[in-house]
Amino acid sequence: MAPEFVLAFAIGQKVEAKKSVQQFRDLDLHSEQTFRTVDSALSQRSRLQDAGDRVSGLISRIDMKLHGEEKDTRWSIRHAFYANMGGFVFHARQSAPFPINGKQLHWLIKQGYVEYPMLSSKGVWDKSKADGFQKSLTCLQTGWFIIQIIGRAIQKLPITTLEITTLSFVLCTLVMYTQWANKPLDVESPTVITSSRSIAEILIEAGPAASQPFKQTPLDFIDNQSPSWLTEVQPHLRFRTGPTMRPLPRLTNDRFPVIGAGPDAVFLFLFTMAFCGLHFVAWDFSFPSRLERDLWRAASIAISACAFIFWVCETYQDGHRLGRWERWYAKLFHGDRNGRINTMEKIRRNRRFIPVWEVILMTPVTVVYTVARTYIVVEVFLSQRSLPVGAFDTVQWSEFVPHF
Repeated sequence: MAPEFVLAFAIGQKVEAKKSVQQFRDLDLHSEQTFRTVDSALSQRSRLQDAGDRVSGLISRIDMKLHGEEKDTRWSIRHAFYANMGGFVFHARQSAPFPINGKQLHWLIKQGYVEYPMLSSKGVWDKSKADGFQKSLTCLQTGWFIIQIIGRAIQKLPITTLEITTLSFVLCTLVMYTQWANKPLDVESPTVITSSRSIAEILIEAGPAASQPFKQTPLDFIDNQSPSWLTEVQPHLRFRTGPTMRPLPRLTNDRFPVIGAGPDAVFLFLFTMAFCGLHFVAWDFSFPSRLERDLWRAASIAISACAFIFWVCETYQDGHRLGRWERWYAKLFHGDRNGRINTMEKIRRNRRFIPVWEVILMTPVTVVYTVARTYIVVEVFLSQRSLPVGAFDTVQWSEFVPHF
């Protein structure tokens, strides 16, 4: 029905993965200075509270460095995807294991509770069930379909609404493949990370930030997987919020994309508008009746307008929540390059992730968009009952070959 939303999730997940890579890069876990301190760490192993875990981790890293495998274990997009989909499970002393994402793992490593997982990029991919041949075959088929559409347009053969709609879905699929190119598929065996410290000790040392009861996992104070369908939508709609086990046995895959205002957001906006605008190509197509043609035109206008309104509202709210507009205002009119909202104000805004005004405005927009999209999908099949004669003609590829 709406592949552009799936694409938004894909781009949002890649943005989160890139942020995770930058976090670990700033942590500089693989610097030479780290390895220069190994000897002193080993000599003082008796003084370390969790000497066993630390020493084994350091020895493993040294062994991999000697064998030239250190580079492959650096935190990459592939590692970040794996972590954010729940690939790592944290098992603290005397505590139930639970999944953690990349941001939570980064915090645990930075605080010294766990060692950096020496998992290579190849090791992550070995856990994936993705079939490269199947993906290549799919891309080949979709590419051939696009070439067929271009050929029909050049030879002025009729193009049906079914072909236009399929083309829009195909383009979304190809872009999704590029965004998820490094994401493992259907991982069944997670990587367990252990710690000699208990969850109680970690929460106490974390201070007031960890004093609130958790809703998903004990590390919610680092990242509570918000915004998501489970945390922001279901409680207000009084839906059953499964799974009910706490801590969560797995990370839910329903986190809404927070893309920000970078190049990825611009690309998604332009692609979404192009996806909606592609339906205007059928503006003067042959329809079984004039009413169906007018309804198609109205639906095309509706989905484009609704997508634009959604982007305006979401861009404003995202900038307000992060204090982006205050920073830009201070920079433009006061020359203050460091203008920021205070921490308490930022927390207050984050708690109201979806404000009332946005719900009131977006409810009718969502209804209109859903009705328009539903009509387009239904009309695609209804229009097959009366097609122009040329719709059954095939592209004459020999005309593209020069003749002497």
